[in-house]
Amino acid sequence: MNGFTWERAPFSVCVICKKTTLGILRAGGRTLTMRCSNCRHTENIVLPPIDKKVIYLDQFVFSLLFNVISGGRLPVGHEAFATELHERVRRLVLLQQIILPHSDIHRDETAVFHSATELREAYEFIGGDVSLSATSSIELKQVLAAADAYLNGTSLSLDLSVDEVLESPRNEWLSDMHISVRSDYSQFANGLRKMRDEAHAEMEKLAARWAAEKPTFNDVLKLELDAVLAAKVGALATTERKRSSADPDVVFNAVNSPIQREARTLLNKMQSMGVPYHEAGQMVRKVWASDLCRQLPHHRISAYLFAATAKRVIGGQKTIINKGMINDIRAISAYAPYLDAMFVDKTSAQLLQERPLLEDLEYKARIFSFANRDDFMAYLEELEADTPPNVREMASKIYGVT
Repeated sequence: MNGFTWERAPFSVCVICKKTTLGILRAGGRTLTMRCSNCRHTENIVLPPIDKKVIYLDQFVFSLLFNVISGGRLPVGHEAFATELHERVRRLVLLQQIILPHSDIHRDETAVFHSATELREAYEFIGGDVSLSATSSIELKQVLAAADAYLNGTSLSLDLSVDEVLESPRNEWLSDMHISVRSDYSQFANGLRKMRDEAHAEMEKLAARWAAEKPTFNDVLKLELDAVLAAKVGALATTERKRSSADPDVVFNAVNSPIQREARTLLNKMQSMGVPYHEAGQMVRKVWASDLCRQLPHHRISAYLFAATAKRVIGGQKTIINKGMINDIRAISAYAPYLDAMFVDKTSAQLLQERPLLEDLEYKARIFSFANRDDFMAYLEELEADTPPNVREMASKIYGVT
């Protein structure tokens, strides 16, 4: 376990002994605790309220920032940007204006990185020690909202506030002590590489079919939007077969897979809503087949991105299918409806700017990539300029940011 604190210099006059010996004992959350080094008098001060923006950084960007702080080699053409970006985001995190939360996608991609433990510590430290809900948890929450609407005969209602997808409070002041646990995820690396390679192989097969059959954008979009029931039932059947495996790891992964969790949760909901036990399974299928599930943001964004990818493939672009593509689509589909901004893969960002995605999709996040990195830096500059004076003053005293 690693930890450190910022330098704690006395910065205030003690009300008891009248000496400038009152310094920070600890800070974080909503309170600053100060103690006099002369008379040991202790004071608690309520910290100013804050409203942090939530920004998602692609794994490649976190890797860039990791190379900046570790002295690693930076990609040609990105050296100055990486250095400036690190300085600016670190300042904004300390100024309590942003968090850069990590996700299950970062975790999986980090596990196959050559310095996995160090990279994980770096993005936790850089980003402000906040994590996002897993993409599967966000999808499940949306499906449960669809189930509620279906069973109650109401319209779909989703809470798309950013705090819905954070695993810890957003507007807490960053602790002046950072502690990290050096967890070793190398045992999962081979399995994750295998899953990534299998997903890539499936995408290549799909791309080959698109190239051969040349469906229109609308053909692919309709197929993807209508595929909820078939995809869910197919995934459930696959995990059910794996539950009879002689390999305990295979059984464990099947039982705890997102689709099994979703099916169990929906069946429990059916029972709590008074659906007879023998009808619950069929009712789950009806929810999955309903138009409500087609409307869910994660599914709708994903369907449009797949259709746009198919259009590029049919147009002859061969480089669009890569091993990181599925994770890019997962991240955007899950988090774009909730977050303030996302810095993502250049191709994915470009797809979102094409018609009809630009006109048909609605989501909260401002999308950035290396194609408009100057705009991203300007956005960060605006956030810093908007820092309230009292917050800036207190951040300077606690963390030494100037």
